Amino acid sequence: MVNKIDFVKEVVYTEGNNKPPSFICYTSDQMEDMKQFLKTDPDRILGIDRTFNLGAVFVTNFVYKNIKVINKETGDHPIFVGPMYLHWEGSFLSYHTFLSHVKARLSETVQNLDIRIGSDDESGLTKAIDDVFPGIKRLLCSKHIKDNVTDHLKNKIGINDKERSNLMSEIFGPTGLVNASDISDYNYLADNLSSKYSSFANYFNSNLRDRLEDYVRQPKVQLKHDRLWTNNNCESMNHVFKKAVEWKPQPIPDLATKLMDIVRVQLIDLKRSLYGMGNYELFGPYRRHVVSYQCWFSKTQEQRERLFRRLLIDTKSIQTTTKSSCSDFEVPKPPRPRKPNQRKRPRTARTQPRY
Repeated sequence: MVNKIDFVKEVVYTEGNNKPPSFICYTSDQMEDMKQFLKTDPDRILGIDRTFNLGAVFVTNFVYKNIKVINKETGDHPIFVGPMYLHWEGSFLSYHTFLSHVKARLSETVQNLDIRIGSDDESGLTKAIDDVFPGIKRLLCSKHIKDNVTDHLKNKIGINDKERSNLMSEIFGPTGLVNASDISDYNYLADNLSSKYSSFANYFNSNLRDRLEDYVRQPKVQLKHDRLWTNNNCESMNHVFKKAVEWKPQPIPDLATKLMDIVRVQLIDLKRSLYGMGNYELFGPYRRHVVSYQCWFSKTQEQRERLFRRLLIDTKSIQTTTKSSCSDFEVPKPPRPRKPNQRKRPRTARTQPRY
């Protein structure tokens, strides 16, 4: 499959785990589109999640909202799937292999990988993200944190419904911890919470306090979001996967084929938006790529692929402002400085002596 189709990019065999190989899968156009998504705005978030019950393997994949197009029915940017990993275990080493492969491909064209990655609070995955992408902004899904806290309160501590509701409100409510205005306010509310709910204090201080500040509250403030971030885009894509396999585990070759078909349909719909057909239409500055239906079908296959390639690599909507590192103040990015009458010359051009 590696040499025959543009989908299976790497086969990973790990000595000693007594399992068949794992597979890293994506198409060249799929990776190119995700690269441009990251180039246009570093504040955009890549979601990553592991899907169960598709077959004997787990499927871990990236997702992002394609800002080049909108869905004709909903008016929203559609959710696109990024690189996928068909693997056998959710260990740090397994995730590290996948993320290292993706980072190497991104680093070929995306300079200064200042990106944001959001995930569930799965220890092996979050540890691998921090190791492969040091210094990036990482987010945690607030919904999964709420579910974990609720489960702990119900099954480990045994707090009654009313007290549990009050505690959850003090953490996730409009005036709760995660909506604190600054770090001082956050610490004040956290200290009050620990003293008020003594049975919950140990779990909160050891498992939640730092995580909520670093991966929930701070990203919300930095991104100026009205709502807490959730990994719903990944959950939506997981549902698409399960519909494709009809909720039945698949043999690995069949599963890979069905996943490839999902990617192929998304890219075909993206291509059809160029001439006004399909489920999507081009959005904002990308409308300049629109061609008429008659013009599209008068072109050769090579010319059509060239037009589609231009759309994929378009970065004209890259941010034209720069933000202060210590405040929300933004200013236009200055033009590249040049001396009067300076012209750009090839690096290898020969210079002529002036004497």
